[in-house]
Amino acid sequence: MGLNTTQKMAVTGVGLVAAGVGLGLVGAALIAPSVFAWTASMMQRGTDLLAGKAEGASKTMGAVAGTLHRSFREAAKAGIAESKRSNFGAAQT
Repeated sequence: MGLNTTQKMAVTGVGLVAAGVGLGLVGAALIAPSVFAWTASMMQRGTDLLAGKAEGASKTMGAVAGTLHRSFREAAKAGIAESKRSNFGAAQT
């Protein structure tokens, strides 16, 4: 009871498909660590870039807040001086 030609080709095809799947799994196992390392590297670069931009924005906001604080402090001093002059003038009349 031998196998006919069609059956031999089917067994050979199944063997080749199994070999292809096996090689694909081995290839994926070899590539996966480098893909993970590349992804981690890209995420690290993105995080560093985002942190740098956030730091720049923080410095800018600090400078703006400092400038506004000085402006408000000077305006308050001017307002107090004006108020004292107004009260002083009112007290003399």
